[in-house]
Amino acid sequence: MSIVFKKTKNILALLLCMCIIVPIAGCKSTNNNVDYSNDEDEWETVTSEVVVEEGDNGEVIKGQKKVTDGNTSDDSQTSTAKKTKAKKKTKGQSVAETYDDSNIKREYTIDKNAKTSFLDEVPKKLSGTTVTILTWWPTLEFEKKKMEVFTQKTGIKINWIYAKSDSYMQKLSALKAQGNSPEIACIKVENYPSAIMQNYFQPLSAGNLKYDKDVYDLDSMNLLKWNSKYYGAIFKGTTHITMGLLMYNSDLFKKYGVTDPHTQWQNGTWNWDSFVKTSQEIQKKSGVTALTAEYQGFRLAQTCGQDAVSIVNGKLTNNTSNQTYRDAYKWLNDLTLEGQYKIADFGLNRDGFMNGKSAMMVEETWALQSGERYENNSFTLGYAPLPCETSKTIVPCDAQLWGFPVGAKNTEAAAYALEYWMNPKYDEAGYNLWINDSAAAFCDWLWKQPKVFKVSEGVINYGGDYKWSNYQYQAASSGKSNVNSVMDKWSSVISGNIKKIYSEFG
Repeated sequence: MSIVFKKTKNILALLLCMCIIVPIAGCKSTNNNVDYSNDEDEWETVTSEVVVEEGDNGEVIKGQKKVTDGNTSDDSQTSTAKKTKAKKKTKGQSVAETYDDSNIKREYTIDKNAKTSFLDEVPKKLSGTTVTILTWWPTLEFEKKKMEVFTQKTGIKINWIYAKSDSYMQKLSALKAQGNSPEIACIKVENYPSAIMQNYFQPLSAGNLKYDKDVYDLDSMNLLKWNSKYYGAIFKGTTHITMGLLMYNSDLFKKYGVTDPHTQWQNGTWNWDSFVKTSQEIQKKSGVTALTAEYQGFRLAQTCGQDAVSIVNGKLTNNTSNQTYRDAYKWLNDLTLEGQYKIADFGLNRDGFMNGKSAMMVEETWALQSGERYENNSFTLGYAPLPCETSKTIVPCDAQLWGFPVGAKNTEAAAYALEYWMNPKYDEAGYNLWINDSAAAFCDWLWKQPKVFKVSEGVINYGGDYKWSNYQYQAASSGKSNVNSVMDKWSSVISGNIKKIYSEFG
């Protein structure tokens, strides 16, 4: 998704002068109500030289985010990032507050010495090889500059191929069939574990990765192993894993004297009960709906520590009969306007929050990045972890597992390219991803917390006409008294698909 540039020199120059810059975003089309069914020209090959493409509507794309009628779509992973500092609120531009969180420090920052050492370790024999990377966003300045340095130092050329999110696996399949498999691609959340089972990816051992625990999120990778093997890597500090969080209108909380979520989190009093009380208070005093979210706020239910399906070393377990999981969805139903607490209107979605119709929004970490829509609100943005049943934080996540497709020719070179690309220690100076240092430290802190991964989407979507989005809507919107029957209904679907997965994988 790219910023639309008109084909006139004047407008292009104006946009460039205004420095409209968009950073890496970890969002995926599966978490947004975007229909790409009518998109054309879905596949683009991008060189590491100059990134200039023609978009679907004839617009010129220069490695940035697509904007139509003032609204950006969310089908991107990364974009040009700009150097930012913590800003004070100004008219027409409001960024997240700079909090004084003395107990939170930056974890993932540029390390010049580590960068030099890593580049020096790349074997000279790999010079002249080409690593092709398949993404679902146009190549962006931030990535292009970073990987140009990699090429200059190692001689390994980088070739980018772009396919829109909804046709990503279709493109990978086509390349594989042609004998042109990319060296690096992603097992997206909606394609796990089917992308492994259907022989699209080979074990990471093909690239001889070293798995430095300071670089790789081994805890998460161990959780998502398949048949005791790593098929995809997760890198600490990147935006290539979507984490849930809570955003709120800080101005509203200050105006009406309500203790905000960030303060309660820092005080150790942030949980489901305090969240409900806070929501009721801010809604009563301000007259604004307390909460909104997309997909009925399913990440709130996940803070119970479970998804509909869990996985341990390739063993899939149906959790829909688990009482803790069902109780979480009953609580979620109670939050709605039809439920006990009447504090959540999930129909407002992101636009409703941005337009001041809700005080809080269940969001994702990508939204705290520099250049994203929330940087230019009419209100000051606050953020906190999602409330959990107890005050112990559990972070709901969507994993993006990056690995080596079957048929990739240069997996050893790809291993070095993948780690260099993903490791924030090797970023180029002057391209800060986050809106300020406080937001960056907060997102770094989230990486160290216990996580629960959404595994159910790939399982529910496997075969047949079943869709995770339908399951989620019914589970979160059917009413508290109907949760058990909904779970019973979908339990048979999930169990059937798990059985099918085991049968076909063998």
